[in-house]
Order: sequence, then C-alpha cells, then structure tokens
Amino acid sequence: MKHINKLFIVLAVFFISSCSLTELDLLDNPNAVTPENAETGLFFNSIQLDVKDFFMNVNDQGAYVSRQLAMTGGNVYENAFAATTFNFMWNTAYADLLPDLDQLIVLTEAEGSLVPHYAGAAKILKGYVLMTLVDMFGDVPYSQAGQGVSNPSPTADSQADIYNAALALIDAGISDMGKDSPSIGGTDLFYGGDAGNWIKFANTLKVKWYLNVGSGSNGNGSDIAAAGAGAITTADADFQFPFSSMRDIPDSRHWWYQDGYENGAGYYQSNYFMWSLAEEKGIVDPRIRYYFYRQDLSPVSEIDAFTLDCGQLTAPLHYGNDQPFCHVGNGYWGRDHGNDDGIPPDDTRRSVAGVYPAGGLFDTDQGASSANAGTDGGLGAGIAPIMLSSFTHFMLAEAAVTRNTGGDAAALLEEGVRQSIAKVMNFGSDQAAGTGLEPTAEEVDAYVANVMNSYAAAGSDDEKLNIIMKEYHIALWGNGLEAYNGYRRTTFPSNLQPTLQPTSGDFPRLMYYPADYLNLNANISSQRALTDQAFWDTNGAGVIK
Repeated sequence: MKHINKLFIVLAVFFISSCSLTELDLLDNPNAVTPENAETGLFFNSIQLDVKDFFMNVNDQGAYVSRQLAMTGGNVYENAFAATTFNFMWNTAYADLLPDLDQLIVLTEAEGSLVPHYAGAAKILKGYVLMTLVDMFGDVPYSQAGQGVSNPSPTADSQADIYNAALALIDAGISDMGKDSPSIGGTDLFYGGDAGNWIKFANTLKVKWYLNVGSGSNGNGSDIAAAGAGAITTADADFQFPFSSMRDIPDSRHWWYQDGYENGAGYYQSNYFMWSLAEEKGIVDPRIRYYFYRQDLSPVSEIDAFTLDCGQLTAPLHYGNDQPFCHVGNGYWGRDHGNDDGIPPDDTRRSVAGVYPAGGLFDTDQGASSANAGTDGGLGAGIAPIMLSSFTHFMLAEAAVTRNTGGDAAALLEEGVRQSIAKVMNFGSDQAAGTGLEPTAEEVDAYVANVMNSYAAAGSDDEKLNIIMKEYHIALWGNGLEAYNGYRRTTFPSNLQPTLQPTSGDFPRLMYYPADYLNLNANISSQRALTDQAFWDTNGAGVIK
C-alpha cells in the first residue's frame, strides 16, 4: 500500500509539473532579450561597446600595413596575416553588431516609439560598420545576412551595393537625428545624447564615402563640399570612444595600455612611424612625447648584439637613403616593416604607446620600465579616435587637390595639423605641465611653418597631396583603418618603409577573408587573393607596396 501511495504522489507531481512546463512554453524566456523586454538604453550601451571592440581590431590590422605599427607576423605580406586573424572582427560585426543594430532600429521605429534618436544613431553606426567591412574585405554578405538558421550561408553582395546601402542608412540616420525626441542622454557614450554632434559624425562619414567612391577621378567634389559643411570641424564634436582606468572586472582600459603597462611591451612600434616624428623633417614633431614612451634611453652602441641583432648592420640595398633601419636612436625602440625575427629579451626596452591615445605616460626622459602592473600615467583612460576634427580637415584638403571642391587646400592642411597637435597636447596636459618639456607655442609654430613651407615649395598636385597625406598619416595615430584607406586611395605617403625582405609579395589591397567565413559558409569555396581591390581603389596593380 505504501508503494502504491508513493506511485500516486509521483504521478501527481509529474502531472502538475507538466502543466506548469506547458504553460511556461507559451511565455518568453525571461533571461532572453526580446523586442518586448529589451531595455533600450542598456541595449544601446552594449552596441557601443561592440563598436569599440570592432574598431580596435580593425585599427591594428590597418596599422600594420600602413606602418603605424611594426608588421612582425611575417617577412612578406602573404605570411604576415592569417585568415584566423580576422575572425574576431568578422564575428563581432555579424554575430553582435549588425543583428543588434537591426533590432534596435526595429524597437525604436515601432509604432508609438518616442526615441527616434536611438534609431538614428543605430543607422549611422550600421552605415559605418558596413563601410568598414567593405574597406577591409570587399564583397561580403549583406542582403541575406542575419537570417539565422533559415539561411546559414548567405551569399555576398557587391561592394558598391553595400556602400550605397551604407550611404542610405547614414542619410536616414541624419533624418532621424533631426526629429524631436527625448535625449538618449547618459546611455550615449560618444556624445551624451547630442543629436547635432551625431549629425556631424554622419556628415564626416559622407565626406569619407565620397572621397573613396570618387577615387581616381575629379568627381564628387560638390558632394564632398556639401557634406564637409556639416561635418566635424572642432574637437568638441570628435567621435571617439572613451576608455576608463578600471583594471579589473572588466578591464576597461585602452588596449595599448593593457599591452604596454602591465608585464612588459608586446607590440613593437614601427621604426618608420617613430622616425617620421623624430627625424624625417629635421625638426622634432611636437606630438612625439605624447605618442611614445621610451623605456630605455641607452645608446645603440651600448646594446648587445643578442638584444639588438641588427645594431651593427648596414641597411639593405633596397632601402632608400632617407629610410630608417633597425633603430631610430635616442631610445625609440621598434622594428622595421616585415621583421619577423625571434623575440629577444627586449620587452622592457621597447617603446610603448604614450599618453595619447592610450592613456599611458608622457615621456619626460624617464627611461624606466612601463611594466608596473598598470599603475603609470593615465592608467589607460585613453580614447579610440574613430573620427576627429583634424581628420575632416585633412580629407577636405585632399579633396581640394583631387576633387576640385574649391576649398583652400593649404589653409585646410594647416588647420588639420594645428588641430591634431592641440588635441594631443590637451589630452596629455596634466602630465606635461611643469615638466619643461611641453611644446611651446613657438615650437608648434616652427613645426607648422616647416610643413607649410614644404607645401608652398611643392611643384605639382601629387607633391602637394603627398605632404597632405603624410601629415594625415601622422595625425591618424590610433586609427589604422583610415591610414590604410588613405594609402590605398592616393598611394601616399610615397616613402613608406619597404619590407625588410627585398621582395615583399603582394600588398593586401583587401584583407584575407576570415577563416570562420570560409569554413562555415557553403557559398564561398576559396580564399581571396591579396591583389583583389576594393571597388573604390582604382590605382593600378602593384603600385602600392
């Protein structure tokens, strides 16, 4: 009888549980984000963090090929990058950003929505992500993407179609931002809810769009001028992601600070880029102590051959007379383009990123290790400089020379240089104050005069454009994407350091498709060639090295 009673109890519990589970099946999972339970502000916050992660990865890959960072993954381009390198970038875009941006647009465009500014920001960011995917990879999935298990292998759309879709999204975002709406306020990590600044960012993206699409022609000049009139022109509208000094759970510091100020430097700085600031013009760039921190000031003659094996060698024959080789001197310790030698015990000698944009140390000739468990300088509270006012001026200067916009290229160049220097100096003002090493107004003027005298002496448009793109390249420190774009668009600066090997292989006009895309999408059967070009890259094969 006891056994029979137990059986009835078990059956009763099972019946009640089954009823409960059946009813729960009709409800939304309370732990899943659905259109009905998504909290818009937190959703938008997550998107912005993904934008930061996406940009970080894009920046570094662009910086390697544009010589802002030393390319050390291989001695020729084919070996320097692996398809797996791009998985994080790809998955952040397709698994996180694009689906979330689409969902935010749906949420905030729903009937009765009172926050069109969220939709506007989402459309502008989606346009930026799509443009970047094209800039990096060319043809990629778009129209069939985001359909989940119903279409696990979306086909790729043409680059031009995706770029056009991006422009339409940016214009739609501008329209949304012009509508009356409650401010998105503190959930906006970029602009604090300032719709006017979002419109300026969107117009700056349009300047870039028209510059790229008009590559190799005199077209789009009026479009560039119109977009430039509403673009970011002052630093208070800069589109930048602000990092914090938080070290643990989560580590929210600038990724270059994490690399250089914990246990020893990982990245090698580019000898070419440091030389550009230290020696190339015969005048020291006012930004150099903000851009780089030197851990060791020892003369090269005092460094053993094991630690610096090229220290007593002469430059390769294919290097020009105006190229640095092996070391820059004065403590600026990096590597040459394509030097993939083994790693000696030099992690406490390598130069690391400085106070700008990494939130590191202002260089006062300390010559001391930066590997102090993240206790130095700005503690990593740097920025991701995605689109700054100085960038706008350089792009408009380029357009004045190449697109007949009617702008004053010289004035735009000078303003770009001055705004870049002011941005950098203001960023590190707390550390530089009282050191006696903060650049004086006279030193800044002398640097600007050097640039402008060279520009005035330039005899051709190509020579003028070379100077503009060189100064843009320097101002882009922390944004390898636009350095990569500018180099492919114009072929300038003309004197970028060649690879250490005489034969470099094919410069990546587009990057390898990510391994995950190749392995998981049935509609792509082979890896691309590095000679494939972005549709807007109209320069001849082999002219970029």
